[in-house]
Amino acid sequence: MKNHFLNICRCIVGPEYGFTGEGNEQWYYTLAIIINLMLVWSLKTDIALIFTILAIIHYLTVCIYGYFDLCFSDVKYSVAYFVIHIILFIIAIFINFEWAIKTAILPIIAFLIAPDCTGDIIILGGGFGDNYSLLSNITVFVAFIFIDLLLPMNWLIQIAIIIGAIIIHPLIDYLQGLCITISDCTIDAYSNIKDA
Repeated sequence: MKNHFLNICRCIVGPEYGFTGEGNEQWYYTLAIIINLMLVWSLKTDIALIFTILAIIHYLTVCIYGYFDLCFSDVKYSVAYFVIHIILFIIAIFINFEWAIKTAILPIIAFLIAPDCTGDIIILGGGFGDNYSLLSNITVFVAFIFIDLLLPMNWLIQIAIIIGAIIIHPLIDYLQGLCITISDCTIDAYSNIKDA
């Protein structure tokens, strides 16, 4: 019975090391961005559209840079990677400083607490393993659902967001299996510039 329950949990919140066994870093990061967008659309609608566009450009830049392995190409792509993200952040700061900081902090925290492919956590180190990873996945997803249900949105939209998150989770983990993660792309871009 316990194993069946845990398997159902894994299907909903994701397995301990992600659907591809590569960890949960990009999933936590993606979930944090989704939470940011839900908050900004619910609480600060006047800047919601531009912040959504900035988030999409940011996320697509990471995906394109990682998918095409641009860190192994000309250094100009690595420079462009940083320039684009700096410009995006500056635009966000000029539009609304407080929300720019808020929307930057949550994904960073999510990334830092995400278990990797061995169950290690960046800010705490190793030795946590399966139990922490699954509990962390459950906690993060429950927090996501809690925030979703608290926001002043139609309940059908709230349910659609939760179901949508469950559906895209394996895709995000697949991308992580292709090394399309915020950390890989950023570290590789930095290394490419440093070694140029």
